[in-house]
Amino acid sequence: MVDTISDKEAERWKSEGIRYATNQKFEEAIQYFEKASALNPVDEDIYFQKGLAYMNLIRYQEAVEAFEEALKLNDKDPRYWLYMGINYFFMGRYSKAIPCFNMVLEIDPTNLHALSNKGSALAEINRHQESVECFDRILELIPGDVNALFNKGISLMKLNDYKSAIGCFKEILKQDAQDSDAWFELGNCLSKTDNCKEAIKCFDRVIRIEPNHAEVYDAKVECLRSLGLNDEADELIAKREMDDW
Repeated sequence: MVDTISDKEAERWKSEGIRYATNQKFEEAIQYFEKASALNPVDEDIYFQKGLAYMNLIRYQEAVEAFEEALKLNDKDPRYWLYMGINYFFMGRYSKAIPCFNMVLEIDPTNLHALSNKGSALAEINRHQESVECFDRILELIPGDVNALFNKGISLMKLNDYKSAIGCFKEILKQDAQDSDAWFELGNCLSKTDNCKEAIKCFDRVIRIEPNHAEVYDAKVECLRSLGLNDEADELIAKREMDDW
């Protein structure tokens, strides 16, 4: 009878915590989750909700600890592994994040969030071939996925496979001709293959779409100089300096 009363009270505190979290009041939410777990320490969802609240407060280590508590009670829920991995990723602890994403994929091999985050984590530690494999798997599940194509293209560039990377960025541009990031990276690939004339066309597209793009002008100047068009490069630099005034 006492346990039943405690469980009901814990559920009430948890519901209050979720209500506060929904209203972006995460500090208050955590206090309610702590009250709830004190009454019912075997409710895994309390720790999960607490971890999400810590994550929203950018308190990643505490979030990880909360998800670990949830996993002690149930290590078969892919959400707990996924969010623990994401928090490790946010901390820059990519080698700790990857095994978490692997655990998600053992439970749910088609989990897109795990595949995407694993691919990004692998890229961060320069394991680009494995990263490409993750994004290829996503593209098998969702052909034409823009984020997967873009991230795959970046990893292929790191592997110096510019031809394949060009294919990724062109595929994105078939879907959205106004994607300035895809034009920029396509230009970078073309410049790496000594096709600076075509690269400049890409950089000009970027400038038309996003005139304040941070890197495109330097990239275009470098291409102009590679083509021996030093006067045009100097004019572009001078124009940029005037625009910055």
